[in-house]
Amino acid sequence: MLVYFCVSAALLLTLLAALEDIRRFTISNWIPAAIIGLWLVFAPLSGMGWQGAGLSLLTGLAVLAIMIALWMPGWLGGGDAKLIAALSLWFGWPSVLTFLLLAMICGGLLAAALLGARRFAPALPLSPARLAASPLAHGAPVPYGVAIAGGAFWALPYSPLLAAFAS
Repeated sequence: MLVYFCVSAALLLTLLAALEDIRRFTISNWIPAAIIGLWLVFAPLSGMGWQGAGLSLLTGLAVLAIMIALWMPGWLGGGDAKLIAALSLWFGWPSVLTFLLLAMICGGLLAAALLGARRFAPALPLSPARLAASPLAHGAPVPYGVAIAGGAFWALPYSPLLAAFAS
């Protein structure tokens, strides 16, 4: 029962991160921290064992190192980097590769959709102030938390996480 709660709560927090990124263009530190905390409860209860947990931990740390390297020159937001690393713990090796690939595809689709939508944004019935504070504003950052969440949910059927619900 607690395993189901941990997985469900982590997925809900992933959605919350996406919504917060849309609204504020930032992801609060407590969200990836809570996702990591839930994994720490999930790992021993899921039956993954020391080797599986260690491999997931190494996967998360390796992804964090790569994300920090992308954050340093400003190619990725800090909240995005932390969220990807936290979710990488859950996917583990080698499922993390599917998650990362699908998150990148979602990011490309999101960027293309925003570019298209921004052309029509001035015609929307939004006040200029509201439009300027939204992802539809010209030059606004891409809320990549949406793509990360999309990749996580898209990769879910190909991950060992669903095995927790099958047992």
